[in-house]
Amino acid sequence: MADIRPVVGTNTSLTVTGLSTLASATYVASNSINLTTNDPEDLLLDATVATTNTPGTNKQVVVFAQVSDDGSNWSTGPSSGTTTTDEPDLYVVGVIAVNTASTNHRKWFSLASALGFMPKYVRFIFKNDLNVALTSATVNYAEVQRSIV
Repeated sequence: MADIRPVVGTNTSLTVTGLSTLASATYVASNSINLTTNDPEDLLLDATVATTNTPGTNKQVVVFAQVSDDGSNWSTGPSSGTTTTDEPDLYVVGVIAVNTASTNHRKWFSLASALGFMPKYVRFIFKNDLNVALTSATVNYAEVQRSIV
């Protein structure tokens, strides 16, 4: 009898220019990911952030998503700067807790679980909510396909 199993693809580096030095209360957007080529069932986001300064206040980096049907027209919400007015329009993907300085804080997120659907294109928005600047960061992603075994 055939068995359907998820197959996680290779980790791919995602460019997020400015994330590794992102100032407090500031947003930054990743490059977009085209999900129309392989039509994955899910996308796993692997984010690692750190600061050498003592985190204050909320002690977190918030991860959001913006989606698009054509790779040009994106759902509403801030993707840079410090204006929070349209933040509720962003899709919340999750939070990376950053409770201590000089430690890499790493977390995986499932895009399908966070959104409840898979878009054609996605880009991730990161908000530094630490009250201090980040001093390092890396972001990777992997597509999840279904395979019949």
